[in-house]
Amino acid sequence: EGIALKGTALVMPGESIKEHLEGCERAVLMGVTVSAEIDRVIRTAQVMDMAKAVILDSLASVAVEQACDRFEQMLKEELPQYSQTWRFGIGYGDLPLDIQGAFLQVINAPKTIGLCVNRSNMLTPGKSVTAVIGLSRNEISRTKRGCQSCNLKGSCKFRKEGGHCNV
Repeated sequence: EGIALKGTALVMPGESIKEHLEGCERAVLMGVTVSAEIDRVIRTAQVMDMAKAVILDSLASVAVEQACDRFEQMLKEELPQYSQTWRFGIGYGDLPLDIQGAFLQVINAPKTIGLCVNRSNMLTPGKSVTAVIGLSRNEISRTKRGCQSCNLKGSCKFRKEGGHCNV
């Protein structure tokens, strides 16, 4: 049915995550957030100056992506014996968003970094990322990335709007 994480009750269902972790002997679960404060700053700016709010929102998005990139770099430095996959976010492919709460509990994110999930399975603070990175002692193929290899390419809401999910 998916990938069961050893030592936890978490099962990540779907074919996408199975394909992503194919050949991996380990997986790293990550949760990253900029902070709840940036959400407050953005909301305040939305009332006062919408252009400023858009800029702040964009900068906060860049900041969380840079934090994720730095985490991946640290992972490479700390585990040089492993080749790693790209980060596969909760909600990518057919991995459902409704596992977000259980995922956060496994990594203890609410207590350690204040990262939570609301009833709509959206992360709070908003400028946050959850993802899985596979680790393998063998080289990992880089060809299984992007829209053409995604099993949702025919029904993807991002593609319908002219964008993509950054996979």
